[in-house]
Amino acid sequence: MKFMVFILVLSILSCNKTVGKKNAADKTAEVKQLKCVEHIFTSDSILGEVRNHASEKVSLSQSIMTYTEELESLDFSNCPEKFTSAFRQHIEAWKMVMQVSDKYPSLRGELHSIFAELEKSKDSTEFKYLVKQVWDTWNLAEQYAQ
Repeated sequence: MKFMVFILVLSILSCNKTVGKKNAADKTAEVKQLKCVEHIFTSDSILGEVRNHASEKVSLSQSIMTYTEELESLDFSNCPEKFTSAFRQHIEAWKMVMQVSDKYPSLRGELHSIFAELEKSKDSTEFKYLVKQVWDTWNLAEQYAQ
């Protein structure tokens, strides 16, 4: 009987240790995910600032292409899957903006100034729709970051 109690106690203790280790592993993974998301958002902020002013010297399409290529090169390996998927959709939405910006290769200026011009262009309806996709996918990425 004492032997059975001893075995039962050992079983319970080993289960508790496994649960404790699993919780620590889960917490480590969660911290890695948070750091990954933070890194992506910080990198996007820096790259976005560069993109916003690159179009003063090169076409908006070239600015967007460089920006999206840089975003694609970031390490998403520790980010949550839903966040990664949403952010990749955001990158694709930016690329789609080039369907309009490719038609205006000579426009130069800060990105928001160019956007204001494109919102008044003959392609304004398509452009506004594409920009809405950029914002919608950004909002989705933010939602899955939490």
